[in-house]
Amino acid sequence: MKTKLVNTLALALLITVGAYAQDTTGLSKKEIRQQERAERKARVKGELQNAGQSVGDAAKEVGRGAKEKAKVADEAVTKGAQKVGTTVNKGLDKAENAIVSEADRIKAKRDSARTEKARRDTL
Repeated sequence: MKTKLVNTLALALLITVGAYAQDTTGLSKKEIRQQERAERKARVKGELQNAGQSVGDAAKEVGRGAKEKAKVADEAVTKGAQKVGTTVNKGLDKAENAIVSEADRIKAKRDSARTEKARRDTL
């Protein structure tokens, strides 16, 4: 009984090994190359996907940095423009005051000359 069991296991093992050997040797060189090419192609595809994700992540990070720098620059330009606007407004106010005071001075001078002329004419 034991020998029959051992013989049966040995036969099953030999059939399995023979089938495997026949399967691996049954592949031609062309099929082996095609299989290797397919494996390489799959590996390269995976590497490209990983590289694409890395590039995408780097681009997002660069975009965030550029956005932050643009915000800072925008704030600086806005502050500078406000300062310039304030300075220009002060200058315009001073010029307006100078023009008004000069006009008032000229008007007062003219009025005093007219008053003096009218006083002379009435004498």
